[in-house]
Amino acid sequence: MSSITPEPAHKVWIEELREGRFEDISVNQVRYFRLPWGSVSKIRVMGLVINRWVNQEGTFAWIEVHDGSGSIQVKAWEEDIDRISDPDTGKLPEIGTLVDVIGRVRSWRDSLYLYPIILVKVRDPNFILLRGLEILRRKLRYRIPPRALDDEAEYRRTIIKLLREIGPLTVAEMADLLRTNADALSTLLRELEDLGLIYEDGGKYLYVGWGDRHVDQGRVLGDAQGG
Repeated sequence: MSSITPEPAHKVWIEELREGRFEDISVNQVRYFRLPWGSVSKIRVMGLVINRWVNQEGTFAWIEVHDGSGSIQVKAWEEDIDRISDPDTGKLPEIGTLVDVIGRVRSWRDSLYLYPIILVKVRDPNFILLRGLEILRRKLRYRIPPRALDDEAEYRRTIIKLLREIGPLTVAEMADLLRTNADALSTLLRELEDLGLIYEDGGKYLYVGWGDRHVDQGRVLGDAQGG
């Protein structure tokens, strides 16, 4: 029986969104946004509300969130305005409120904004420091090569982790992230493909659990390592 695993909301600095672009196609009516390290459907930003506005009819509103790297508006229409409201007051958050927003990247007249999924009021300002460390960890995660170039089991685990967490990637993209030789990487990819753990589509490799496919991760990783 197959299952669909909800995609995570990737934690980012707002400035990172300036380096991204929209993918040319949509998947299940969701338009993905390509960042330098992968394609995402949802993002998560934490910052201070520095501006807010709602029209007289109460049918459109936005808040502007600043995280130290940049700012972005979070826009909502009609009943979705509740998604950017302060849960304590039912109104737009006061300027100076620290919020954590999960949303989808959208664009209007070449200006990026977020369409909200949920907004959480952050009561402990120390969480902004934790968020910075989480983002730093993500940035470093795929820039550190395996400890030994001949450690194929480590490479297999890392390749699968890459494809599970940031989606379809080309050989060149993975080689850049892993700082390894593309030819050597291609050999491992073919082995993983023969095991049925990944597959190639349109020049990009995908983990078999991507999208609506499901796989027993513990079993396949054991198979990949000969366990």
